[in-house]
Amino acid sequence: MNNTKISLIFACYNVSQYLDKLFQLLTTQPYQNIEIIFVEDCSTDDTKAKLQAFIDLRVKLLCNKKNIGAAESRNRGIQIATGEYIWFPDPDDLFDELLLTKVNTIIQQNRPDVISIGMQERYEINGKTDYTKDIVSRYDGLITGDFTDVFVDLEESFLFGYTNNKFYKANIIHKYRILNEHQALKEDFEFNIKVFKQVSNFYLLNEPLYFYMKRNNGSLTSKFVPDYFCIHMQTLASFKSLIEVKATINDNVNRLLVNRFVRYCLSAIERNSSLKSGMSFLEQNQWIKENIFNQEKYNEYLLLSDLVNKKQKLFYFLIKYRIGFLLVTAANIVKLVKAKFPILFVKLKG
Repeated sequence: MNNTKISLIFACYNVSQYLDKLFQLLTTQPYQNIEIIFVEDCSTDDTKAKLQAFIDLRVKLLCNKKNIGAAESRNRGIQIATGEYIWFPDPDDLFDELLLTKVNTIIQQNRPDVISIGMQERYEINGKTDYTKDIVSRYDGLITGDFTDVFVDLEESFLFGYTNNKFYKANIIHKYRILNEHQALKEDFEFNIKVFKQVSNFYLLNEPLYFYMKRNNGSLTSKFVPDYFCIHMQTLASFKSLIEVKATINDNVNRLLVNRFVRYCLSAIERNSSLKSGMSFLEQNQWIKENIFNQEKYNEYLLLSDLVNKKQKLFYFLIKYRIGFLLVTAANIVKLVKAKFPILFVKLKG
């Protein structure tokens, strides 16, 4: 069997403590035809020194002159990548040692535009894995034709938005000049929107072979981002635009959109209840009036009440009837459960 060259692009910032495990995995996993591109982004720990000390003929090391973020760092990697496929694994995650071998088999048999793999979320507390959750699609194999239900399934399971679980055909990225765009959140999601608008097929490897390490370490998902709600509303608009281009709007799509709307509303309100926001209870309530009740899609989503799932019904009711103070109260309860019982929160969230 032929071996396809795959470029692995790692954007590295303050990941020193995770590099030893990554180096071991890269050198012991059996698939050899890889290009390893590290883009060091002016770390304040000894990430750069460790990368420089890692000796492997397949490695290319780029050192940024100033901190430019993960998106631009990956773009620098794309510019020098020579593989037929490009992958963006995170340097603080891990993956199954047979993943690349399995991906090569799929490439040789199908040459898909994108390969998306299942993930396993590993929740660590005090450095030990306390809970794992497999995330896989209901679909498997080569996907052609109508993408509607597959796109919905991937987004419902949250597999769509990541780039670390996808292998992209390099000539698509280069032909359409697809780059990562810097934003506070959802950079990966918007990159995938641009890619999937150009594909004619993609392959789903329905096994949890990428290990997404969830740690309480101040990641972007745990920081207070003032534009959180606006960014997430933009993802709904982007996803809908993708469906309009590559698939068909149906009840499954609308069900996803309205439930995401409710979820993002509650999540934004919960984040506003954080001390980092600096908002009082009254200010949180006022934020809801100005940003949710006056949101341009608010009335559109109110028309989809029949599609709201059981978990979201109460919150949808509070949003529909503009009961802001109860939304703030509910969000504070969610925040408390999330802080005190993080694993229980993950299980309840589903």
